[in-house]
Amino acid sequence: MRGHLLDIPAIGRVAGFSLVAAAILAATAHFDRHRAEPEPTTARLKPSVDPLAVELARCQSIGITAQNDAACAAAWAENRRRFFTYRPADGAARTTPPQPAVPSPEDR
Repeated sequence: MRGHLLDIPAIGRVAGFSLVAAAILAATAHFDRHRAEPEPTTARLKPSVDPLAVELARCQSIGITAQNDAACAAAWAENRRRFFTYRPADGAARTTPPQPAVPSPEDR
């Protein structure tokens, strides 16, 4: 005995697999066409003028051997000091704390 001419469950399975395959192909075509270019980093475009940044880049490039390098330890310490040091909003680092305004004897 032959199967039914219109086997509805089999047609449904074929249609389902076809829709999933079409969705995968459409997503692939969409993302392939709109491939994002990686943004260039500023470190590769212009040389750094900060000697600390140059030293940190060197330490990063030498890998695990940087743990035993005294220059790298000093650079990391300076980097931590810069990171955790408070700077006023105007960008100028103050070397002395601001003094309260005390009128001088001539102003009285």
